[in-house]
Amino acid sequence: MRSLTFRDITWHDDSNPSEEDLLRLQQQYGFHELDIEDCLSVHERPKVEEYDDYLFLVFHIPYLHKKTGRIFKEEVNIFLGASFVATLHKGNLPTIDNLWTEIESSQEKKEEYLQHGTGFLLYELMSRFFDNVFPLVDTITKQLRAVEDRLFESEEQVNLLREIMTLKRNIITMRSILLPQRTLVATLEHKNKKFVSEELALYFDDILDAIERQWSLLDTAKELSEALQDTHESWLSHKTNAVVKLLTIFSVTMLPLTVITGLYGMNVELPYQNTPQIFMGILIVMLGVLAVMLGYFAKKHWL
Repeated sequence: MRSLTFRDITWHDDSNPSEEDLLRLQQQYGFHELDIEDCLSVHERPKVEEYDDYLFLVFHIPYLHKKTGRIFKEEVNIFLGASFVATLHKGNLPTIDNLWTEIESSQEKKEEYLQHGTGFLLYELMSRFFDNVFPLVDTITKQLRAVEDRLFESEEQVNLLREIMTLKRNIITMRSILLPQRTLVATLEHKNKKFVSEELALYFDDILDAIERQWSLLDTAKELSEALQDTHESWLSHKTNAVVKLLTIFSVTMLPLTVITGLYGMNVELPYQNTPQIFMGILIVMLGVLAVMLGYFAKKHWL
């Protein structure tokens, strides 16, 4: 666990907290044992717990797995008191690391982010977390547009369904992450004035507006992904029908020709079978039957 202190405010950060680390924090600041259990659990729902001396927050941060192209979530636990902030998470988070480096390496940044109290540091962290959601939403939107272009401009539809389903899964994941956090940020905005001052309410309202914009963009992306899936299914159905239609026409036109050739292929006496011109006659008849059938199909607009 690393620690950074400026005046009377201390920021603790641990990218892989052990039970011993959490117990030391508990002894130092008097955290409730249920909050320690929540930090040790694998998955916990986003929430804000208020105590006399501190707040305990759990929220989820979406990130894009570059190899699979899927969006996953990272849980972040935060203890916020009047003189301390503790951020606990699994693995390194660039947002926290970047802010830590800025504050640690610059006296001006220390004063900018820490002199206004722990509530302002919490705002800065959450603001950066949710600002980083916009590039993910933009990525989903660009991928949807690319799939749309391929769907309408290309005859190659291989793997399109897989891409559409991956995008739909990412949209569902993003919505499931953002939905509870709207309530979480609204709670910080309207309550807990002991640790988040009245002046910071406007700042948290700005974060809530960003989440609402992201939610609106995801709503549009959700509708577009569903429309693309319906269009893709319609395209596949149309293509299948076209193939079946072609095969059906081929089968129907070949059927009478097969009957004629099969009839004269039998080992029995048939009229005119010994006539020298019988082969040309049968061929002309077959071509005539084929022309009549194709003409009939064309008249019915089946071709």
